[in-house]
Amino acid sequence: MKLGVVGKGGVGKTTLSTLVSLAYVARGKRVVAIDTDSNPNLALSLGLDQLAADSAPVVPRSLVMGAGRG
Repeated sequence: MKLGVVGKGGVGKTTLSTLVSLAYVARGKRVVAIDTDSNPNLALSLGLDQLAADSAPVVPRSLVMGAGRG
């Protein structure tokens, strides 16, 4: 399953993404959470420390936007 959370700034996308991710993990599911925000905070919200968050690999824009877009 793939789930995307989108919307205007300041509406709680990171909070919702964190809660949904943690709920799936609590059910034993494997989760890959990707933060495409220009000011990413999802890693910190999921409990990673700053060093771990900063060392996470950057997803190429072409993967985020999809082939042939942007």
